[in-house]
Amino acid sequence: MWMRENLRFSRYDINFVENVARYIDQGRSLTVKQNDLWEKIVHKYRKQIFAESNGTITDELILDKQWANPVVEFDPDYAPLLWIEGDHICLRFPYNKDTVADLRRMLQDTGHDYGLMSYMNPNQYFSWDKQQRIWHGTAYATLIRDLTEFALDHEFAVDASVKEIVDSVSGDDLDWCPFAELYGDGYMVSNLSPGLLRALPPNEITLDTVRELVGLEVTISDAMQSFVAQKYGVQLGRIACQRTVTVMVDDINTLKEYFKRTDHQLVVYHRQYQQYTDTTANEEQETLTPTKFVSLADFRAHNKGLGDYYVYSKDTDNYTLDHGVDCVVFMPDVSFPFDALSNIAKKVITIVQNETSTPNN
Repeated sequence: MWMRENLRFSRYDINFVENVARYIDQGRSLTVKQNDLWEKIVHKYRKQIFAESNGTITDELILDKQWANPVVEFDPDYAPLLWIEGDHICLRFPYNKDTVADLRRMLQDTGHDYGLMSYMNPNQYFSWDKQQRIWHGTAYATLIRDLTEFALDHEFAVDASVKEIVDSVSGDDLDWCPFAELYGDGYMVSNLSPGLLRALPPNEITLDTVRELVGLEVTISDAMQSFVAQKYGVQLGRIACQRTVTVMVDDINTLKEYFKRTDHQLVVYHRQYQQYTDTTANEEQETLTPTKFVSLADFRAHNKGLGDYYVYSKDTDNYTLDHGVDCVVFMPDVSFPFDALSNIAKKVITIVQNETSTPNN
C-alpha cells in the first residue's frame, strides 16, 4: 500500500501493483508467478523505495516480509471457467497470449452467426472487462455454443448455467440460430437474446414485419414463408422472405409493387433504376422517387467510390447511414464495391438484365 501511494510506476507496472492491492483488500493469495513478478518490481524500484522512505526502507526489507495469505500454485478463484450471469456469458482464464489469440480468431471467424452482430467489430459483442478481469458479452445462443466448444478445447471448466442451455439444444446449426415460426396468424422466434427480443417488430405478419425479421438475421420457417406467399403472392413473398434477392428486369413491376406495399425509411438505389421506371413517373413518385435526390457523395468518398447512387429518405436530406438502410437496389452491369452498401442493408436486391431487355421496354 505504501509503495502504491508513494512511488511513481510505469503505466505497465501500475496495473500489476493495483491488482496486488486489490488482492490484499479481498484477502486473496498471489500465485507463484505473480509473486515472482512482485519481487522483480520491488527490485526495479529499489532506488525510489529508499529515497521516498528517507533511507528507512529497502527492497530487501520489503521482500523479507511474509504475505498474510501464503503464495499458492494457482488462484482457485480465477481458475478457467465459462458461466452465464444474468443475460451475459462470461469467461475467465489466466492470461496467455496464444489463448487470447485463439479466442479472438474464433470470434472473428464465427461472428457472422450471432444475429444483430453482422456488421459489428467482434470486440463490441464479446470483450475484456479490465475491472472485473473477465471476458463477457450478451448471451446469444450461437455465442454460447462456440464459447463452450472453445472452453472444452482448452480444457476450461464449463458451469452448469451454460451446460443447461447447451444440453437443451439438439446441436443442429439451425437450432442455435434465431428462427421464426408460424404461430396462428402471427409468429414466434426461438433462440432469442435479450437484444434481439427488444428489436423484434410487431407480431402481425406483414411485408414490413418479415423484412425486419430477415434484417435481424432471423431464419424464416418454411411454413411462415408459405403463409407470406399465400397472403401476398409468390413473387412478393420471395422478395420479402430473403435478404439477398435477384429480380429480372422483366419483373421490375413486382419490385415496384413491393416498394408500394412496404414502409421504408431509407432506400439506396443506383440512378440506372430510374431509366427502367420513367414511364410510370407518377406511380414512382409515390413509392421510390424522393422529392429531392440526395447523392451519396460523403459515403462514396469514404468507401473508394460507389458510383452514382441515390437515397430515398422520408426525411429528405436529413438522413444518416449510421444505422444502416432498409434496402439497397443494384442494377445490371454496374461496377460497384458490393460489400460497402450491402453490408449495411436489411435487404439487398440485384436487378438482373434479360438478354433482350433495354431501359423503358
